Amino acid sequence: MNTTDEMANNGLLFISNVGKVHMVCQKVSQFVRRVLYVNIKDNIDLESALPAISNQINTLYSRASAKCSNLDVRLMLKPSQLKEEIKTNYAIDMILYDSELAKEVEQLKASVTTVEDDCKLQSIDFQDPSHEASQDTVKRYENVAVGGTFDRLHNGHKILLSQAALRSTKHLTVGVTDVNMIQSKKLWELIEPVETRINVVLNFLKDINPDLEYNVFPLQDLYGPTKDDPKYELIIVSEETAKGASKINEKRVEGGLAPMDVHVIELAPDTSPQKDSEEENKVSSSNQRMRLLGTLLRPPVPNLNIPDWPYVIGLAGGIGSGKSSVAQKLKNKGAAIVDCDLIAHELYKPGLPLNGTLAENFGQDILTHSGEIDRKKLGQIVFSDKDQLDKLNSLVWPEVIAETQRRIQLLGNEGHRVVIMEAAVMVRAKWYQYCHQLWTVFIPRDEAIKRIQERNKLSEEEARQRVDAQPSNMEQIALANIVFSPYWSYDYTQKQIDRAWDQLQEYLATRN
Repeated sequence: MNTTDEMANNGLLFISNVGKVHMVCQKVSQFVRRVLYVNIKDNIDLESALPAISNQINTLYSRASAKCSNLDVRLMLKPSQLKEEIKTNYAIDMILYDSELAKEVEQLKASVTTVEDDCKLQSIDFQDPSHEASQDTVKRYENVAVGGTFDRLHNGHKILLSQAALRSTKHLTVGVTDVNMIQSKKLWELIEPVETRINVVLNFLKDINPDLEYNVFPLQDLYGPTKDDPKYELIIVSEETAKGASKINEKRVEGGLAPMDVHVIELAPDTSPQKDSEEENKVSSSNQRMRLLGTLLRPPVPNLNIPDWPYVIGLAGGIGSGKSSVAQKLKNKGAAIVDCDLIAHELYKPGLPLNGTLAENFGQDILTHSGEIDRKKLGQIVFSDKDQLDKLNSLVWPEVIAETQRRIQLLGNEGHRVVIMEAAVMVRAKWYQYCHQLWTVFIPRDEAIKRIQERNKLSEEEARQRVDAQPSNMEQIALANIVFSPYWSYDYTQKQIDRAWDQLQEYLATRN
């Protein structure tokens, strides 16, 4: 029998006793890099094992974030018999096994229908499981419901879904919150499309228990089908969403239906080494989205329409987003900065062609006594009238981008390798076509309105008009290679910059 110490992409671990599940991560993470299935090869039947499995679900996934955060761990909920066929969504290139199962490993391997031809074997030594005291009984139901955002499926989600599947004998309904229900979430603009989240949830559920019937659907409101469908007997909720279950049951009682039983899942603490003080203490999608800031969301595509050097990064962001502060931090890292907004203001100066052109088109009232453009008066004209804003842009943009390109080339000739091209209109003007990458800065819309009010001494309505006259956060993020959000502390913003700059230097080292 061959064994190997080489890392596998996807592994399936057979363990001889449910009590050993909590030991899995510290034993196995050195052998598998992507997906790890855990299958309990135990002679006890499912009903007898339910309390222990329920307990181990919470323990395993709570520890996974700290002990093996690199792994997508999936605990199969049904103890398998020796000749029972096992199928997984991901092809298995390593079978790992509890050393107590050494004599059975070839038969266990043969039971897996998704093994690769070159699948390797790896023995793991486990200590004897600790014997737990009394365990709660686990009641099961034909029809169970659970809901959530399920963005970038994490170990907290896996606890919720696994406990729901464990308690279902026939049908599990999962509501995945749709767009209209996510906008109160932190960094909601980075939440995956609902179709993606539905597919990931289904993929996980079919892996942990392929015998159930699943209905995973976009959830449009708090209630979903549970409010008025008598078949639902149990709803699974987290500590945070327990109040929602109470509201649903109130509606059921008002409609003459029996209330559902409610099973509340404790929140899993986030003990990940990555955890920052600005993040939540629980395992959450919000933390995962925060960790995306300053990282590469989309790989850069070579831009053949501009010179290879200097390497130009377009920096986008709405008014009040903190774009200029991010630009300054990038300058401190060694980048040269070309501020397109500042160039526009320079081109507004008396005696320059654009100054006269704007006065001709928007009236002499936009000029001060000294002939300067009164930007506040011009703003009052254009930010409340889309046609006027479009006219202004058609006059200003060609002049600005021409001067911007001239300055970028000069900086390149001076030896600058990286140039940040900062522009509030980067996305709307499609100036990212003159860049190698697009980086975007954003903060919540309400926060941007508040900042603009304070900074520019505007009314709330005036500030709102200026924010809404620009592309939304979603539009700007949709095109970005990297995003930043200077919504938290100075240090947290700096960490985002550090991550992005370090990744950029590694990438530039690979270019000719």
